Amino acid sequence: MNKNVYIYLFTIFLSIILIGCSENKEKEPPSTTETSETEKGAAHVKQESVLDNARIQAQKEMEQELQKAYKEQAHTLENPFVTLDPYGVTPLSALVMFETEEPTQISITVTGKDEATDVTHTFDSYATEHEIPVHGLYANRENTVILDAVTKDGERFSKELTIETEKLPDDFLTTEVEKAQTEKMEDGLTFLVPSTRYVYAVDAKGDVRWYSTLWNSHIFKQLENGNYLYITKEEGQNQYNELLEMNLLGKVFRSYLIQLEDYEATNVVHHDVIELPNGNLLATTHDMDSEYIEDKMIEIDRKTGKTVRAFSFRDILPESFYKNYDGPSADDGDWFHQNAVWYDDTDDTLLISSRHQDLVMKMSYPDGKIHWILANHESWPEDYQDYLLDSIGEVKYPGGPHAMMTLPDFDEKEETSDILLFDNNIVITRGDEEVAEDYSRAVHYRIDEKNHTVEEIWSYGEERGTAFFSSIVGDADYLPTTGNRLLTSGYIEVGEDARNSRIVEVSGEEPSEVISEIVVSGFEKGSHRQIYRAERLPLYE
Repeated sequence: MNKNVYIYLFTIFLSIILIGCSENKEKEPPSTTETSETEKGAAHVKQESVLDNARIQAQKEMEQELQKAYKEQAHTLENPFVTLDPYGVTPLSALVMFETEEPTQISITVTGKDEATDVTHTFDSYATEHEIPVHGLYANRENTVILDAVTKDGERFSKELTIETEKLPDDFLTTEVEKAQTEKMEDGLTFLVPSTRYVYAVDAKGDVRWYSTLWNSHIFKQLENGNYLYITKEEGQNQYNELLEMNLLGKVFRSYLIQLEDYEATNVVHHDVIELPNGNLLATTHDMDSEYIEDKMIEIDRKTGKTVRAFSFRDILPESFYKNYDGPSADDGDWFHQNAVWYDDTDDTLLISSRHQDLVMKMSYPDGKIHWILANHESWPEDYQDYLLDSIGEVKYPGGPHAMMTLPDFDEKEETSDILLFDNNIVITRGDEEVAEDYSRAVHYRIDEKNHTVEEIWSYGEERGTAFFSSIVGDADYLPTTGNRLLTSGYIEVGEDARNSRIVEVSGEEPSEVISEIVVSGFEKGSHRQIYRAERLPLYE
């Protein structure tokens, strides 16, 4: 073979390599440092949130110490490693660690005072290394915990543990059960979320089975992944400005700091946070570039902690509403007082509750297009009349409402939607003065979105009069298994110097049957320790 042929073949070979390299380069994934769309949006928004690693770092050090102690000797089912309150914030939870020779499935039972208050759970996987969270311990008690193990071959083993706990803090609220038809109740424990201090969970007898020592104000909500959003602050700190994603053991997965310049009050994230379909968090905050508060929401990138979007209700509601407002907290600029936000997955919209404008509203996000407004028709400008829902039959519009949520499609009609909310029935800006403050109630409205009408389907609370009237807080939840409703009338005056919160589970019929009722007392006027919301949730998913 002559020299020219070699040169020719080499040229072809080199060309193939270069083409191949070029194709491989085109197939490489984009750089991980490339700016995402949400980060591009964040560049144009005032940054009011940041991902904070201080708590995560301290937690890693705790876990390292825990692992070090665990590895000092071998631990089996017969000799497990037990740590009460492994993260120092959930005194009625524990972590049990051990190994098995064969892949084994574990079931746990925390024995209650009777069978109805046993806490039981079976973990799905078969494993040889086990880290078992224990939830549902009683305070100030030697708790009996039973671990049942089964191999894939059906061989069974069991271990009984005793876990001793300390008493509840001296400043804990008093919780009493007035009624509990356990066979009719929705499964789970009742988690009580305060306006300030302890979040805690009680069983059907009213016994505390979980609580966190971390301070809390208003926000305790389960995420799609099973973790919880939890607002907190450091001991001795004034502001609730740290939003945690954590589990019931107290393990924190993400921590966000919300930072508002020149804002001195406690409620930085004042009432609500929800998870959006894209995984981001939507939080109620304040506009520090204006004289108004509690009329703004910010969207927080779940992964980076950056503020990627901001939304103000002054951009979509009448100017006169905020400029001329003279109701409660007017001197603070609190004309709107948004106390709830709910994502409607049927049409990708938001439901919004405003206490000081006595309204619930449906709108698109982030463009703010109003779909409808559920409110008394008093004092609305002409160009908003088409948004207002007209009543069918006898309808009382909400006054100072809280906690609206969508319901299942009970009438199976595409043009209608069903919502549930807590109507405090206190007129702030507009409403029915004749019945205001006579009662509070939960109410189910049916809304025809095509014809812009509303009718009442069900309500509970009127029959109890002022004994169920709460002027400032409240909650109403639909319980999906039983169809019951869980209602919270959070601030009931029962005397000159006494008040309580009532959490009532009722059936969905008309008239409703009271299935269970809890009374929480022991908080002073102005302490903000009343129950803001109550949730019926399992200790294990």
